[in-house]
Amino acid sequence: MNTFKELERIAAKDFVESLGVEIMKTNPKEYPDQLKKAGVWVLKNRGALTAASASLAGSAWAYASYIEPHWLEVSRPALKTEELEGVSPAWKGFKVAFLSDWHLPRKGPAPRVMYTAIEKVLEERPNLVTLGGDYFNYGTWNPCMSELVRPLIQAGLPVVAVMGNHDYFGRRNEYQRILKAFEREGVEVLMNAARPVEYNGQRGWIMGIDDYIKGEPNIEDTRRGVPEGERPLLLLSHNPIMLKKIPANFAHVTLSGHTHGGQVNFALPPLHRHLNWLKFARNQHHSPYPLGWYEYNGNRLYVGRGLGTSGFKLRFNARPELVMLHFE
Repeated sequence: MNTFKELERIAAKDFVESLGVEIMKTNPKEYPDQLKKAGVWVLKNRGALTAASASLAGSAWAYASYIEPHWLEVSRPALKTEELEGVSPAWKGFKVAFLSDWHLPRKGPAPRVMYTAIEKVLEERPNLVTLGGDYFNYGTWNPCMSELVRPLIQAGLPVVAVMGNHDYFGRRNEYQRILKAFEREGVEVLMNAARPVEYNGQRGWIMGIDDYIKGEPNIEDTRRGVPEGERPLLLLSHNPIMLKKIPANFAHVTLSGHTHGGQVNFALPPLHRHLNWLKFARNQHHSPYPLGWYEYNGNRLYVGRGLGTSGFKLRFNARPELVMLHFE
């Protein structure tokens, strides 16, 4: 079995040989001298290179573990009312908060970042607060959720919600307990349903559809609550893949979560949106809509990165996000 020093030497030799190939491509005559110099340098400094690599990896891990998951970003996507067919200019100034993907444990307190998000919402006082699902990692109600939403209700802010796939991970019918607990707190969960919202003398419609993976989404039932001929202002759907399932020109804007923005992205912004690993995944994690704005078939979609984490408690180039959607 090779010792660690022998493995270092083998790795350095491989590096030198690959470097030699590149030198040969550009300057064949200088190959022997260049290769010799490179080899001597790498072999002399292999310990420093190993230490530097380990230090960089450790720093990235520490940042992804202890800094970014707690570093909230308040994003402010905007929609121009003049670009929304049939929407009155009176909707200018209407503001919607969107919080999704909390992933609370079965027991214990919520991470501080979630309390920070609630404090920000209370400061901003939006006209509507929307919750995008995946409240609990294992589909079991955690009382700390009450501590988070209660101040919003007490402040007189209307709060509506939809369910996410993780909210169905509990025991049979455990999701019913989640629905009843939200109802007790004054949060209206839209299960393939619609409700009106008023602003500056105008009435619009908010729709919520059940989770695409674990729920029973029904587009017809969702649309049935809206008067004939009216296009809903907003659709809530935990999973952004619903953008490809809904009819053309279904709602003016859809708000979704689910993806966490990829949660760990090695591509830096703005490339983390286009080179996001979710786009290339060939399993259940695949999503063509990892974060930000999209448009398809006359429907606009904004995908938020959420607040919590699932799997590894890491975030890298995907900060927790409180979305403040503005109508201008």
